[in-house]
Amino acid sequence: MKTRIIVAALALPALFCVIVFAPVWALALVVSLVSAGSAWELIRAVRPNDALRLRLWPLLTAAFLPIAYGFGWERVGLPAAALFLFAAMFTEIMLSFRFEERLDFGAAATALMAGLVMPMLLSALVRLGLEGRGFAYVLLPFIAAFVSDSGAYFTGLALGRHKLSPHLSPNKTIEGSAGGFVFAVAGMLVYGVILRVLGYAVSFPGLAAYGFFGSLACQFGDLCFSAVKRQTGIKDYGRLIPGHGGMLDRFDSMHTTAAMLELLALWAPAIAKTAP
Repeated sequence: MKTRIIVAALALPALFCVIVFAPVWALALVVSLVSAGSAWELIRAVRPNDALRLRLWPLLTAAFLPIAYGFGWERVGLPAAALFLFAAMFTEIMLSFRFEERLDFGAAATALMAGLVMPMLLSALVRLGLEGRGFAYVLLPFIAAFVSDSGAYFTGLALGRHKLSPHLSPNKTIEGSAGGFVFAVAGMLVYGVILRVLGYAVSFPGLAAYGFFGSLACQFGDLCFSAVKRQTGIKDYGRLIPGHGGMLDRFDSMHTTAAMLELLALWAPAIAKTAP
C-alpha cells in the first residue's frame, strides 16, 4: 500500500500538469503509451503462447490511434489502422496454413479488441480535449473513475455486507457499489463549483448525470477486465507500475469511463466557457 500511495502521489500531479497545461498532442502521447501497454498486457494474458510478432501488430495500432486523434489525423488514421490490423492478422492466419499448427480466429479477434476497440475507447481522453473544450472536459473521466473507485472502496470497507459478484470480484459489495455512485455524483458537483469559480458556466444537473453514468461505466469496465482475469487465472495484468500492477490494472475502467463521458459531453454538454 505504501508503494501504491507513493507512485500515485508522484504520477497524479504529473498527469494533471499534462492535462491542464500541455497541448492536446502531449496528452495523446501519454494516452498512446497507456494504450500500447494495455494492448500488450491483454494479449499476453489471453494468448500467452502466441508468437511475439502477433502482439506487435495490435501494439502498433494501439499506440498509433491516440496520436492520430491528437494530431488531427482521425479521418485517415482510423480507417488505415483498422485495415492494417485486419490485413496483418488475417495474413498471419492464411500463412499458418503452411504448418500443422494453424492460427485460429481467436488470435485475430483478440488483436482487433486490443489493437482497435480498446484504443478507440481510451482515445476518448484525447477527443475530449479537441475542438476548444480544453482541460475542463478531459478531467471528467479521471474525476469520475477516481472518486467512484475511492467511494466504493471506503464505503465497502465501512458498510459492505452483501457481495456484488462473489465469483467475479469477491471484494466488491452492493453497498460499496452504491457508495461509488454517491461519491461520483458528489465529486462532479464539487468539480462544478470549482469550475464556476474559474469562470465556467456549468449545469449542475448535467454534472450529476455525468457522475452517475461515469460511475456506472467505471464499475462496468472494472468488472469486464476482472472477468478476463478470472478466465485466464491471473492476479494482475503486469508489474509495470509499482504497487498498481500493469497498465491495464490501473487504466482498465478508464476505457469505458472515458468513452461514456465523451458521449455525454457530445449529447448533453454541461460545461461552457463564459465570455471574457
